[in-house]
Amino acid sequence: MSFDELLLDEPARLEQRDQSRLLWSLATAGAQVRRAVETAVDFGVESLRGTDLPRALLVATDCMPSAGARLITRLSCARTPALVWDGVELPRWAGPADALLVGSVDGRHPRLAQLVAQGVQRGLVMAVVAPAGSQVAVAAAGRIPLHELPRELNPRAARWSILTPLLQALDALGLHQVPQSLLVEIAEALDQQAELNRPHGEAFTSPAKALAVEFADATPLIAGAGVLAGVAARAISDAVQQFAGVASVSVTLPGGVARAGALLRGVEPAPDEDTFFRDRVDDFGPPRPRLVVVGDDGAADDPLLGERTDAQLQLDEVAARRAASALRSLASALGITASGVDVPSGEPLARFAAATAFGDFTASYLALGMGLDPGARGPAERES
Repeated sequence: MSFDELLLDEPARLEQRDQSRLLWSLATAGAQVRRAVETAVDFGVESLRGTDLPRALLVATDCMPSAGARLITRLSCARTPALVWDGVELPRWAGPADALLVGSVDGRHPRLAQLVAQGVQRGLVMAVVAPAGSQVAVAAAGRIPLHELPRELNPRAARWSILTPLLQALDALGLHQVPQSLLVEIAEALDQQAELNRPHGEAFTSPAKALAVEFADATPLIAGAGVLAGVAARAISDAVQQFAGVASVSVTLPGGVARAGALLRGVEPAPDEDTFFRDRVDDFGPPRPRLVVVGDDGAADDPLLGERTDAQLQLDEVAARRAASALRSLASALGITASGVDVPSGEPLARFAAATAFGDFTASYLALGMGLDPGARGPAERES
């Protein structure tokens, strides 16, 4: 499929092709966070404060917020065992000593409604995010904290409508501190990405548009240097696949360095120069990787990353950055383009927000350049 690079500099054509208005919806991410902050009292999440620390935490979501579910479990596992729950029924051991967080974009998923009903019956500590009047909301109404979503949300741009209330619940449960000031910082980071990568911006000034052009004839390889960066890398890779239908690979460093290195070494070094007599058959081989590293900037001992032991510093942050450096060096030796995700310094969650927003915009422009509507539902996605 050919890629129309000129389209990215023509806002009118972009708007025409973006029939689902996904670009506009992505730009509302900061507003989604602010709405959750403003409606926290209605959510009733403060009723969870002061309860005992959960014995275990289960997180269940649908559609694009799956990256949010992975983030919630990552943030919680330092205080209690936490896992993303994909089952249709709660595990037999789940009871009043445990907690369940549920986030649903459309509220119609029978699995999530069933989990909420079971959670209420068994007396789990719970919080639910779903559209008002939906099956999931009805299962929770009047019995547990419920954050009601507007029904017009685009499922592919609803991450922060789901994630913000779940972060508020984490804070109330004592599993991870997420003060209101941090949520405001996250909203500002999301606004900055929306402004930087707006449709009316020229391609050479928009990092997302520029990377979309490079992804058009390459296989994206997204490497996250560190725990939260790994979640962000997976979210970016998922967006590239779901929005544009382009095969993409994500790894978390340092553990995924061998797999990423093997993928990079699987291509021949680029020719030193383009000659007239070069065999053009080579041009029709598999696309070369395009390496993007998330989270290898800054310092491993940055106090904003939180209080950690020396072992955590050495085995996680330092090792992840060394692995990222090794991948960059390998890519350079093979003539493969590599870059990082440029996000402003700040709290890790705000940096996560900026990185994932950048990935969503990149995937959207990649799809639009290929002649696709990035917000159109795929054949396996639920219809409204």
